[in-house]
Amino acid sequence: MKFFKPAVAALALTMLLTACTVTAGDNTTIAPAVDQTTAGQATAETPEVTTLESKFDGKEYRLPAYAEALPNLKDVFADDFLIGTAVNTVQLEDGTASAEIIKKHYNIFTTENEMKPMYVNPAKGVFDFTAPDLFVKFGEENPEVKLRGHTLVWHSQAPQWWFEGSGEDGRATSDELIARMTEYINTVMGRYKGKIAYYDVVNEAFSDSGRGMREMGEGSFWPGIVGDLDGDGDEYDFMEQAFYIARAADPDAKLIINDYSLEQDPNKLNSFYEAVKSMLEQGVPIDGVGIQAHIQIGWPDVNNFKAAIEKLATLKELNPDLIIQVTELDVSMYSWNDQSKTIDMNAENETMLAERYADLFDMFREEAAKGNLEAVIMWGFNDGMTWLNDYPVTGRTNHPLLFDRDLIAKPAFWGVVDRTKIAAAVAETL
Repeated sequence: MKFFKPAVAALALTMLLTACTVTAGDNTTIAPAVDQTTAGQATAETPEVTTLESKFDGKEYRLPAYAEALPNLKDVFADDFLIGTAVNTVQLEDGTASAEIIKKHYNIFTTENEMKPMYVNPAKGVFDFTAPDLFVKFGEENPEVKLRGHTLVWHSQAPQWWFEGSGEDGRATSDELIARMTEYINTVMGRYKGKIAYYDVVNEAFSDSGRGMREMGEGSFWPGIVGDLDGDGDEYDFMEQAFYIARAADPDAKLIINDYSLEQDPNKLNSFYEAVKSMLEQGVPIDGVGIQAHIQIGWPDVNNFKAAIEKLATLKELNPDLIIQVTELDVSMYSWNDQSKTIDMNAENETMLAERYADLFDMFREEAAKGNLEAVIMWGFNDGMTWLNDYPVTGRTNHPLLFDRDLIAKPAFWGVVDRTKIAAAVAETL
């Protein structure tokens, strides 16, 4: 089970944002800027991008992520799929190592936290676009990249006031919740119309039980409040409404339904598949599906992941233009039941992680060649900023990404780029 993804950043920058208050329609305020780099985010100086220091002389593999000698991931996969990462706007400031890494390696970006509704619409009539505006500005200044808005409808990190109202026990009525969802989608997508290419319209709506929608027992008020509007007996109506509203708000944006464990849980995959199939048959404007892929060093088998992609690809029979994206990829070094806090990234573990990534990206290339995969987005770009530090075990240090805490390319990077170089990368130490 996956919950809130705090960005524990090793690269946080000091941002001075100018506060401004303006009116956006009747009784709607765009609030002054708030530091939204995510609660609990660590701060540290970002290293300046400089000429490589002498300690990298003679190195071929353990190079800084921004080094010219290091292959650019977006060029490596130019003929296969878009390659991206999750970011917060603190990492986009010009002249910093994080910004240089991002622009060098990736061509598609997701907002990790700053476009989640609790930050953008914290109170009735209040919209704070400080961080999303900076994200979109980055896209405008780098027109070769694509942006993903994450997320519009989610049970978590939604403002509590959305679910409060004149209904039973002080809850919102169906009409009230739909009206709030409509206002939110129209306001956000209307502001960025033509500027954000993809939206995760609905995120993590499916139960971990593998039986239908996530309900109140799993933290979601959506199906219980919205209910069965069209009388067809299913619980999908809040999702259907979200996609119809989003299509009207920006007809050119690609609208994605996104969830986790699809690559490893066949029951949840089947539940997700049947719901999307039903909605597509009814004409709901779903443009793509997102497989989050928060996986582990030993689970799931790559063939299971491949089978999930190919099952979802059969939905192209209903929408030939349907896209599939891997939206939040990382590889935890710990199994789910492991309660330990540290792991030695010795040669054996570095090799295991590199080979795991090599197997995954070999499969991704195969699926892209079949037309089954459009993009692969990493959930962060270095081990210092992964949500898997401290989760699910407080105090844990994890190593799930391609660059380490010092922004050095790991053997895992070479597993992705050229698996024949894994052994040499493991052998080469700083």
